[in-house]
Amino acid sequence: MPTTLTPNKHDDPAFGAGGRGFDDLPEYGGGDNRPPEPERQPPPEGYRIGVWLALASVTMLFAALTSAYVVNRARSLPIVMPKVLWLSTAMILASSATFEIARRVMKRRIENQFRLWIAATTALGFVFLALQLLAWSDLKASGFYINKNLHSAYSYLFTGLHGVHLIGGLAALAFVTLRSPTKWTAVRRRVAVDVAALYWHFLTGLWILLFVMLFFWK
Repeated sequence: MPTTLTPNKHDDPAFGAGGRGFDDLPEYGGGDNRPPEPERQPPPEGYRIGVWLALASVTMLFAALTSAYVVNRARSLPIVMPKVLWLSTAMILASSATFEIARRVMKRRIENQFRLWIAATTALGFVFLALQLLAWSDLKASGFYINKNLHSAYSYLFTGLHGVHLIGGLAALAFVTLRSPTKWTAVRRRVAVDVAALYWHFLTGLWILLFVMLFFWK
């Protein structure tokens, strides 16, 4: 029985000499009217996943250290709380407030106010770190060195680790502030600011817990 053959694209006289090749067909990615390929970037939700993983690891670290502190606290001697820590606590609470204001004005797309409040948050963060160093100086002046007893050792350890993580928060602030808005989409930028604010608020809450545990918990 005769079989009807369907002409193949390769048999089309338009192909080959004088015709169009595969590279010129739109379905093969050819042609001169091809739209430019969009820049491939990970979805902005990846920022949220990353910060939640970071918060989980920080929580586990401080939870383990807190458990060790509670176990060894009976063998620790009390230390005198540097009064400058009251001021540093006020600074980090204020920085959390200014960050939240910055996040909200950015959603309203008021760029100049956003940069103003982010700059205030950054300045308060640096002041907090400076006051923590001053608190260390006060501890040493009072004779409470890192190897004095377990309480003073844990005080240096907790405040030092918290300060290191706060430096990471300042790096995130620099990233969302210094990167030009034209280099990323509005959605990606908003998500980046949201997760940076979440990290910063977490560090504020963590400091309050450490402050109470180290100097007021009996």
